[in-house]
Amino acid sequence: MKMNENRASQLESMLKNLPEAAEQGLSGLTAGPALKARIQLAAAEQKQPRTRISPMKLVRSVSLACCCALLALGVFQVTRTNPAMSDVEQPLQPASLISSSTLGNDSTTQAPALTGDLGNSGLYIRSGHSNTDSMWAPTSGGYFPMVGVNGKYYRMLTTPRNAESRLLGSAIGTVKEFTTEPSLSGTDTVLSNAASLGETIYAVKGMENTLVAARVDGQMRLFQRVSFNGNALRGREKLADTLQVKDHVIAMELTGVGAITDPAVCSRLLDTLFDCASYDGSGSLSSRQYLILELDNNLVVQLAVKNDRVAACGVWSCPEFFEEFEAHCD
Repeated sequence: MKMNENRASQLESMLKNLPEAAEQGLSGLTAGPALKARIQLAAAEQKQPRTRISPMKLVRSVSLACCCALLALGVFQVTRTNPAMSDVEQPLQPASLISSSTLGNDSTTQAPALTGDLGNSGLYIRSGHSNTDSMWAPTSGGYFPMVGVNGKYYRMLTTPRNAESRLLGSAIGTVKEFTTEPSLSGTDTVLSNAASLGETIYAVKGMENTLVAARVDGQMRLFQRVSFNGNALRGREKLADTLQVKDHVIAMELTGVGAITDPAVCSRLLDTLFDCASYDGSGSLSSRQYLILELDNNLVVQLAVKNDRVAACGVWSCPEFFEEFEAHCD
């Protein structure tokens, strides 16, 4: 009996000294997967039901549980005071629900994107959303996604993803020819390599020669007037005819140079562009610089820029515009 009392006294003394022993034993402890597994295993063993526990076994169980608790506390302290270790032990976070890709250019290779869909914000440039990436949909299989309406060609824009019905004007035709080789088709039909056969092509209100809309994969997408296969101007058209945005521009940005958010200044700059631009041809420009025009109907259009020339539907030279633009950016 006396031996049992001495044994119990020794165990009680051990329990009192556990904090100090644990502190010494845990110095330099590295909290890794193996240690974590051992703790979990020990904790799991404590949860196993026992039908009968002797006093001595109870003392030993309490002792083991206290050790495990102190050990776990020590692990927490180590990881809390070691940021690098804490990061390793954190569970993996779920992947972002929003992914993005670079808005299109004339190359089939797409770099990581810097911006998302404009949506209905109407604050593209003024909110700082614009960047140096093209808003024209990228080329695939040698052609960009387009619609052609009797010799006028429109390239799909990446934004908005689904145009509001309030923007749509009258129907100007239905897709009569769906083709993966639009360069082989004539200019006397309505064709597309994006909108399905029979889809209706709509004019955007007040901007038929600049923007049209058609349903693609269930969403109403916008298309901007561009050059294609040597086709640009029709008849006596001028730049202003293919860029029907007069009195609608509320901000403009020349990427890499600056932005202007005064509608009155934008109007004067457009006057300079329309009055002074000279037609250089029906081709296009290979460039990573763009003139972005934000409109009062929440839409955005662009022209490619290289040196003192701009291009969308045809290439136009206008050094006067760029000189005036830079003067207003100073």
